Amino acid sequence: MSWTPLTPEDVLTCLASAQVEALRQRALAPGQSDPLPVIIADMTARVRAEVRGNRRNRVERDEALLPPELKLAAAHLALESLQARLPNLALSPDQVRLMGAARSLLARVARGEVPITVPAQPESSLDASSPYGLEVVGKRRQRVSGHSLDGF
Repeated sequence: MSWTPLTPEDVLTCLASAQVEALRQRALAPGQSDPLPVIIADMTARVRAEVRGNRRNRVERDEALLPPELKLAAAHLALESLQARLPNLALSPDQVRLMGAARSLLARVARGEVPITVPAQPESSLDASSPYGLEVVGKRRQRVSGHSLDGF
């Protein structure tokens, strides 16, 4: 499976049909845009940051893509953010439970307890995992000494 974007449809699949209907019928104030695209972009950035939390993980170069294992978790968390902006959108206890499970999954990914799909086009290793531009990729098998450097 390859990395994929989170879409408004992905978020809406986490809702019951009555909730989707209520969401579609809500009135936006004049000049107010749909908050869902912004929420999706913010949640995508958050999930990618959690993936980067483990130095062994790599992220896809395209900043809009998520690992398939985390797409549903991102959708649940986007729904949680959407509900905070639209308090009349009542969430079920099961939806709230799934949001908690999504936060837990992201924490486990950051700790390296849950493997993720390797991206097809990863960011360079220095961009993805090293805050100082340096990364140890290997070490010497033998110690350096004056004797081993004799002749240099």
